[in-house]
Amino acid sequence: MASLEIEPPAAHEYDPYYASYIDRVEGKRLTDIMRRQRALVVELLADLSPEQAGYRYAPDKWSIREMIGHMIDTERVFVYRALSIARGEKQSLPGFDQDEYVVTGGFDSRSVGSLSGEYEAVRNATLAFFDSLDEASWLKTGMANEVSVSVRAIGYIIPGHETHHLSILRERYLSGDWNPVEDPVG
Repeated sequence: MASLEIEPPAAHEYDPYYASYIDRVEGKRLTDIMRRQRALVVELLADLSPEQAGYRYAPDKWSIREMIGHMIDTERVFVYRALSIARGEKQSLPGFDQDEYVVTGGFDSRSVGSLSGEYEAVRNATLAFFDSLDEASWLKTGMANEVSVSVRAIGYIIPGHETHHLSILRERYLSGDWNPVEDPVG
């Protein structure tokens, strides 16, 4: 399916906390951007040894496995929010404690292949959902974590959040020739 061009959200469509994620997205064809990211992350994970996947650049930081698990969980939460809002949910959707999700996620006990498969499945479901939306659905707003947010803001937050973490992976975890954020959203 051809990816719609989705204009960036206005500042009133999201919590200011998410501006740095939204600002990382270059382009308006969000599902095309997410497809490119999917390929990059799957490539990254295929190249990681179990030792690399367990690496932490500081004792109190997440391992690469935990960071990938966090990306998976966060995408699920945000797509649920987008789904709920697109379908007209009137109740405020709950927030979530990302650190607690990582602690209880058990990501470090899993194989890289397992995380890669789950990541790809979640991203495929995200793409199927966003590809199914008509233009009017992208503009709907609702409440999440007691803050107003639009579906299109969420559509920008998801790839922006991933770009943020891919940058951290490149800068603090990985070295060498492979660049996980080479043109992730352009």
